[in-house]
Amino acid sequence: MKQSVRNLLTVGVLLVSFAVYGENDVTILKNINLVDVVHKQIIPKTDLIIKGNRIYQIGQKEDSVYQNATRVDMSGKYAIPGLIDAHLHIANDPKESRADRVKVLHYLLAHGITSIRDAAGDARILAELKRAVATGEIQGPDIYYAAFIAGPAYFEGNDREKDMLIGLTTPFAPWLQCIKPGDNLDSAMVAAKACGATGVKIYAGFEKEFLKQVVEKAQQYGLMVWGHATLFPAKPSEVAEAGMKVISHAYMLEWENVKEPLDGNMFKNYEKFYDKIDHQKLNAESFFKQVKLHQSIFDPTLYLCMVNQMEWSANLVKEAHQAGVKICAGTDYISDLNRELPFLFDELDLYVEKCGFTPMDAICSATLIAAEALGIDEQKGSLEVGKKADIVILNSNPLLDMKQLKNIHSVIKDGKNI
Repeated sequence: MKQSVRNLLTVGVLLVSFAVYGENDVTILKNINLVDVVHKQIIPKTDLIIKGNRIYQIGQKEDSVYQNATRVDMSGKYAIPGLIDAHLHIANDPKESRADRVKVLHYLLAHGITSIRDAAGDARILAELKRAVATGEIQGPDIYYAAFIAGPAYFEGNDREKDMLIGLTTPFAPWLQCIKPGDNLDSAMVAAKACGATGVKIYAGFEKEFLKQVVEKAQQYGLMVWGHATLFPAKPSEVAEAGMKVISHAYMLEWENVKEPLDGNMFKNYEKFYDKIDHQKLNAESFFKQVKLHQSIFDPTLYLCMVNQMEWSANLVKEAHQAGVKICAGTDYISDLNRELPFLFDELDLYVEKCGFTPMDAICSATLIAAEALGIDEQKGSLEVGKKADIVILNSNPLLDMKQLKNIHSVIKDGKNI
């Protein structure tokens, strides 16, 4: 029997006693070792009290006042915040059925991923799945997603996003926008919010001056701003200078090392410059400086880089980490249900094995920092009083051995055992 299957059976047998309960019910996880990602320490053998869907109290205190509480002895177990994949795609394959997507959501949640950011897809699909999760119709991570934005040059000879428009006769939609200088940016952001997006994802086709205008306008409307590290023609340091919150893809930092101006059409840049880039001598210091200055977050998608034989990307992530850049864990992958574990675990392993992260650093990248990347850090990302009770309970200490992050005892989301 595979380990993942054994874990699911364990969840069902050992914690069935606190399945579903009302707003005022209380569950006490007694004697648990709590991984505190805020202060980067373990609080040993403490009691974690859940009331409704929130963490109500932490600490060894008299709990006899909770007359009807469910008490579960967690001696020897470790609690971490629910994991967050800050960059994946669940609505990009039009051949998938809703049932297929629901299976993916179940799979992610069963392995401790309680929140996800879909980095731009068909908002009609994403909004429906988000609603179904929020209402309890289906079990899965909470879903946050972006509206896709690019400049005209991006779409020259490029129709890779066409599947996001199935059933429409228009070339664009609120969740797939082409904008250029002179366009009404207020209308663009209103449309993005109307389709349920919590952010915009900027792909390419932006000069640095116009990029700043787009970022500022999105922020005015309360939208998170995510974008590629190179936006053609804007280079990585110029992208970071614009002040967007999350900047994606370590491999895209290679374009900082091209001395000539970049073309707005990214394919032309590959033709003109790619063979001239020395990937063994990449310098991203200007980018790291701007990221730190603007308190942005780097989303390296390192597993994607490594699978595509861009091993040099690991050095850039290591340098970013050493420079004090905040790094969030995301995979940019469509889930494969034939794998024992989601790709997020591969991403975290790479951070420790290739980039000099401690296990605590890696866990923070998929919890506290990832929550900040989604704009939900006031609600999620750490085990603190008042936050959502999204908790992964592990059988062993992940700080001694990162592989123990996979040794899941049970998963709690919104105060309920799944």
